[in-house]
Amino acid sequence: MKIRLRLIPLAIALAVSVLGYGSAFPDDSSSGASALSQRFLVRPENLPAMLKHSDTILLAAQSTLEIVPAGFVNNAISVDVDELTTFSETPDAFTNFAGWEERFGALGISTKSTVVVYDDGEMKFASRVRFLLAYFGVRRALLLNGGFNALQPLIAGGILFVTAPGTATPATFSVHVQDRPIHLVDQQFVASVLGDPSVTFLDVRIPTEFAGCTLLPGIKRGGHIPGARNLPLINFFTPQISNPDLFFLNAPGELASTFDTFGLHRHDHIVVYCHDGAQSSLAAMALIDAGYTDVSLYYLSYLDWQANDANPVELIEPCN
Repeated sequence: MKIRLRLIPLAIALAVSVLGYGSAFPDDSSSGASALSQRFLVRPENLPAMLKHSDTILLAAQSTLEIVPAGFVNNAISVDVDELTTFSETPDAFTNFAGWEERFGALGISTKSTVVVYDDGEMKFASRVRFLLAYFGVRRALLLNGGFNALQPLIAGGILFVTAPGTATPATFSVHVQDRPIHLVDQQFVASVLGDPSVTFLDVRIPTEFAGCTLLPGIKRGGHIPGARNLPLINFFTPQISNPDLFFLNAPGELASTFDTFGLHRHDHIVVYCHDGAQSSLAAMALIDAGYTDVSLYYLSYLDWQANDANPVELIEPCN
């Protein structure tokens, strides 16, 4: 069933300011909640000190969809994001613990590891890996803010070094599901709370995807989950000066201001989704970082929802 809505104006993306980023790295020190970001994020200038610890593993997230393939610094281990994505979309993937143990163990990761993941600077590829690691039990799974592009000043200064990919020493990884602070939900749960006014569905795709005008691969029914609100992920970012297609995730105080302006409340039950889980994993992390306390991630996202013809979708028409 499709529910068709009259054409309504799409919200213009909230302006992303570059004020406060005069140096090569983002400055989140002005945020009163900046300490929260240490739960998930590593600032580029803090990476060299972390790499001196033997339990720190550096992963370079590799995807054929990246704008610029992330290079390798200090023998970072290559992780195939596309393979992890495909595996996570197989039936019962999130209860196939042996499959995750094999994959993460092959990367040299144990549950006691500290893992830092980076991508080219789009943030979503590394965020997917970070979420999966954290969900299945890695003690500290962190995202490098700004990705490989943000490391260029450290490389130019001889503090980090461009290298070949590192070789992982296989480790024993044992799954220990951590369903907090980001709670994982599935299609059945989403269907069960559809129409519940106490649940806010937050769609972080671009407006034309939300409207049903842009169909990405695998989408046969464009649109969005009925009742969802659209806050594109671009609103969470500050573009990098050297490449505006790559980003820094905004500081917690800025994120909180964005969400507050959008009308989200700190204790709302928010279910966030996107096309296939990459962007929404980053959005869920950002919400927690900004102080939101009841955040669920529909990881399989709209790709999964629309594949079931019994699930209703909403469209915004006409498409121009």
